[in-house]
Amino acid sequence: MSPRQTRLIRVSLLKKGFVEVNNHHHFFWLEINGKRTTVHTYFSNGEQECGDWHQGQMAKQLKLCRKEFDDLINCPLKRETYIGLLKERQAIRL
Repeated sequence: MSPRQTRLIRVSLLKKGFVEVNNHHHFFWLEINGKRTTVHTYFSNGEQECGDWHQGQMAKQLKLCRKEFDDLINCPLKRETYIGLLKERQAIRL
C-alpha cells in the first residue's frame, strides 16, 4: 500500500462521526448520539502522510482489519455499517 495524506484521513474520519481533539497529536474519538466512545485513533501534528505501518496501527485502534480501514477512509464503509461492526465485535455498547 502507499502512503495516504493525513488530510484525507482527517476529513474521512470527521464525516464518519469522529470528533477531533488537538494536543500535540490529532486525536479522533468516535461519538454516537453525542457521547464519546472508547474507539479512537491519532496521528502526530505536522505529519503530512501516514505510511502503511501507521495505517495498519490506526486500523487496529479503530477495531478494523486493514481492508475495512481502507473502505472507511475511501467511503464505501458507511458510518452505520461501521457502528454495526463495532457492536458485533463488542467494541462498543449502545
